[in-house]
Amino acid sequence: MDGDGIVVELGERWRAGDAALLLGGLRRAASGGVPLTLVHRGAGGGSLLQAAAGEWAGLRCRELVRTGQGCFQPSPPRWIQHRLPAPAPPSDPPGGVAISGGLGGIGLVLAARLAAAGHPLWLLDRRSAGDLTAAERRLLAATLTRTRVAVDRADVTAAVPAAPFPVAHLVHAAGELELTPLDELADGDLERLAAGKAAALRRLVEALAPGGLRSVVAFGSTESRRAHRLFGAYALANELLRREAARLRRERPGIGFVTAEWSLWSAVGMGAASAAMAGRAGFAIVPPDWGTRIAAQLLLDPRPMPPEIVLGGPQPEPARPVAAISGVGGCTLAVDDASVRRLVRLCRPDGAARHQPVGAADRVIRAQVAGDTVYTWGSGWRDWTTRTARRQG
Repeated sequence: MDGDGIVVELGERWRAGDAALLLGGLRRAASGGVPLTLVHRGAGGGSLLQAAAGEWAGLRCRELVRTGQGCFQPSPPRWIQHRLPAPAPPSDPPGGVAISGGLGGIGLVLAARLAAAGHPLWLLDRRSAGDLTAAERRLLAATLTRTRVAVDRADVTAAVPAAPFPVAHLVHAAGELELTPLDELADGDLERLAAGKAAALRRLVEALAPGGLRSVVAFGSTESRRAHRLFGAYALANELLRREAARLRRERPGIGFVTAEWSLWSAVGMGAASAAMAGRAGFAIVPPDWGTRIAAQLLLDPRPMPPEIVLGGPQPEPARPVAAISGVGGCTLAVDDASVRRLVRLCRPDGAARHQPVGAADRVIRAQVAGDTVYTWGSGWRDWTTRTARRQG
């Protein structure tokens, strides 16, 4: 502590003990009514500050990144529209794909799409196939009929078993979602939850790189950039994942890395139960068909891809318009027909979508993609529960 409050200084990388140190500093700042400053040289931790500020009224905190030229306070990232190219036709025999969290909801639907293209699949999960629901077992059984599938029960945060065949592509979809108030979160639990996802990514890459690994898609979360209350441990884990992927990208330039920091998936994944409510509240959600299609393209397309793709968005307010996100439900402030046309182009960059208005026009426009159609409908900015997209005719 100094005369102006509490300062917590971390290094270039997240290390054992950092979670307890930062959480302890936040608790002292909240109880003492003093500000906290986090200073680091790349270790991270800003997402935990955001979550803490949402839980502890009056908490003042900031993040500073130290460089050789001084310190700077990170600013929120700008939304940048990126137009993915049309999928390239496959030119090589389908390469082996490893999926960590392969028996989870996202892992299974992605495995089904990759199996249809003939890729041998290695599914790694802490669960066993016997733990799956009936619907999940049916999906896995259908996948087994289409391609070679190996399933290993493994905790990849601790060790990676020997690959059953050469692996050219990796999807890191393993993770934990534990919503616990920071007041109730033990230091040891935060240490475990924070570092596990990034450590698993490094272990997987180091194990698979000697065998010809060519591409990696790591599934993170938009929480790492705009953390909400109760999501502190989850947000921090995904922030550290993004930073670890960036380090691996620099260390291994021959491997393509994409960090997909996406919003909730509808119907599948750890947040499926919350996705419908989030969609009604104006948050962007990811339909599984679109999500698996784009994830497969990011993984398999040999052309350069953005290193990080963030999909999501908060509920809008009149003074804070939020752009609809490519391919998923979203919202924006639209004043005229030209704005709606731009919104449709943003939702479906390939230009192949039809536009079907649903409901009355209003200045606040929402959009959702279903099949080959973009639906838009209007609603007052306080009203996000009165309409749903539906096919007409």
